[in-house]
Amino acid sequence: METVKLINKNGEIIERLKIQYEPNIKIWTQRGWSVYDGKHKAEPVVETKGDPEWQPEVPKKSKKSKKKAK
Repeated sequence: METVKLINKNGEIIERLKIQYEPNIKIWTQRGWSVYDGKHKAEPVVETKGDPEWQPEVPKKSKKSKKKAK
């Protein structure tokens, strides 16, 4: 039995029987799946600007005790 590998935009790969895929090509494409040709697309590398060790200061919460009036 022949199989078809399908890939979605998240890079997930599934394998289905060819007889299950061919009559339902339209449904698979609507769900975001396409035939996997063996060439995985490289995901773009996101570069951060500035110092990678720098982190914003977290404001400290002051604890004020409130006394209730009697």
